[in-house]
Amino acid sequence: MDLTMQAESLVAVGDSLSEGVGDPCRGGALRGWIHYLTSEPPGRPGTVAVPVPGPVLVANLARSGTTVATLRRDQLGPAVALAPSYITCVIGVNDVIAARFDVASFEEDYAHVLAELSAAATVGVLTMTLHDVAAALPLSRARRARLRHRIAEANEVIERVSRRHGAWLLDAGAAARSDGAGIVCVDRLHPNRRGHRYLAALAGDVLRARGGAAPGPGAAVPAADPPHERVASAARHLLWLVRHLVPPLAGPLFTARRAGRVRASAPPADRRY
Repeated sequence: MDLTMQAESLVAVGDSLSEGVGDPCRGGALRGWIHYLTSEPPGRPGTVAVPVPGPVLVANLARSGTTVATLRRDQLGPAVALAPSYITCVIGVNDVIAARFDVASFEEDYAHVLAELSAAATVGVLTMTLHDVAAALPLSRARRARLRHRIAEANEVIERVSRRHGAWLLDAGAAARSDGAGIVCVDRLHPNRRGHRYLAALAGDVLRARGGAAPGPGAAVPAADPPHERVASAARHLLWLVRHLVPPLAGPLFTARRAGRVRASAPPADRRY
């Protein structure tokens, strides 16, 4: 079979990493590593930023805040229905940083998702382990240790289930170890534009190793963008965070304050008028 991928399709599922958070375009739209890895369908505007032919991006279903359970509920059906050549599945960060994390439930959902995706993808599925998000969060030593334990548990599940279904696994830790090269954005959690391009190169290496892409050079951290572009990109990312994080946080806060004012102005329950 010819697997040059020039005519192959790709669907992405997952969370903010695959949605492209950290790499906003002018106007607020997100690009990210999925778009650098793929080509746009004919007639659809976009940026093709890979040096070798990539699969055609059919749909990026990934959304910020997604857990493996919500991926199973919301993204799995549409992804399976598209029956693409390739599916990328990057998930788990929101699970491990949640207030409660049950590794058994995580494995049940992840195994179900990967079984369905592996059956639907006609060529293969690309998965990814979790990077050390604990390093970027303002946590006490004890809480950081607990979070890293969760990450290790989740990664064991991702690795084990990926092997079971023959998925192609990308080690996110390898990319994170290059942080000294300036590949992380100002929130310290997501890759910046340079980081997303590097992640796309790493993913391209995984596909090429399985015969799923045209031969090309091994992944290397891309050259740094000019200073003015880095500043502009950081500013766009901060604006994106304000637009997308402040309203969800402000809504409940306003509701709670309003409820507090109503309770304060209401008469005691045992009084009669």
